[in-house]
Amino acid sequence: MQIGTYNVLGLRGYPPEESSAEIGNPGDESNAAHFMQVFAELNCDILALQEGVAIRTIQRIAHQMDCYLATFPSPINWPGHILSRYPILESRIFSHTNPTQATPPFSRTSGAALLSVEADTALWVFDVHLHPSNVDLRLQEADMLKQCVEQLQNITANMIVLGDFNSQVDEQVHQHLGKMDFVNAMETVGGGIQATMDTVGIRTHYIDHIYVSPSLASHLQSARVIRNPGFRHDGPQEKGVWVHSDHLPVVAQLNWP
Repeated sequence: MQIGTYNVLGLRGYPPEESSAEIGNPGDESNAAHFMQVFAELNCDILALQEGVAIRTIQRIAHQMDCYLATFPSPINWPGHILSRYPILESRIFSHTNPTQATPPFSRTSGAALLSVEADTALWVFDVHLHPSNVDLRLQEADMLKQCVEQLQNITANMIVLGDFNSQVDEQVHQHLGKMDFVNAMETVGGGIQATMDTVGIRTHYIDHIYVSPSLASHLQSARVIRNPGFRHDGPQEKGVWVHSDHLPVVAQLNWP
């Protein structure tokens, strides 16, 4: 099983003023065709996306990729999606609009999908996108994520938590997952945590992660940050030069089920 996470910047490419001339805008046929090719290159059985697009746009991509789809709405403007080659049994949404808060917890997105990977084997996949700048809000989000994980463990202990954590590696969300004996795929089998934002013109960040539950930890085979042509470049930033997103995908391989 290959799993991946990718913040796709609304399927606009980066920088969008350079990419739009070649791939069009989200919703265009040319744009959908481009990102279907991008996702196919990742070759994931399960791919979690952050900063996604309108439901009709991602549905078109899912249908043409012959994938099941779960979408998690954003209270503001950044939905999440899970594309899966495995059937989706149910999904849960943790990101909700709050009329008393302009920026509620999980203002980007957060949700989980329960997948049927075999006749008698299920898997929870959590797609998370934490707040990029408000540390106090990320503390709340980390606590909420911990509660959701603990509750859904009653259904199955097989879990993957992945996405854009927008966090330093010593922040609460990482601490909570570590205390629950989840393991970071890159840290365990990928040679260490690596930058997932470092293309030309972007400040370097180490914020996109894949964690697997204790029941899956021994099945981890490999993990890597995708740095293939088209995903990043070192510059210079010239006219007509662009990449698929400002983030890099992270993928992990498990010898499971």
